[in-house]
Amino acid sequence: MVTLRHIKYSVVIIDENTGIEMNKLNISLSEGQAKYVLWLEENMPFLLPLFDFEERSYKPEAVKQYLEVASHGETIMARFALGVWRHNDELNFDFIDAAQTLDVKNMKVVTDWLKNPFWP
Repeated sequence: MVTLRHIKYSVVIIDENTGIEMNKLNISLSEGQAKYVLWLEENMPFLLPLFDFEERSYKPEAVKQYLEVASHGETIMARFALGVWRHNDELNFDFIDAAQTLDVKNMKVVTDWLKNPFWP
């Protein structure tokens, strides 16, 4: 298990078992990107493998595969998070579907972002 920690717009990956910081994996990100990584890690850590933060990109093939096997609620959250990352709705996040499907915790993630949006 690893934890991501924000340090001056960078992300340090820490092995929770050993407490060792993996400095070779320090990634310099913009302020918005660092905020996004922390937001994702806190609210949707299951989506972290869909990104390559060293390259500051998402992994289209990993996303495609994930959307084919994830639960309905997980696909909704993936579409939402990727829309925020990409600044578009090409993955067709559906607010009505989200309102009908998401649990209170995940709906709060969406509504909190709508109240105070940020862009990576």
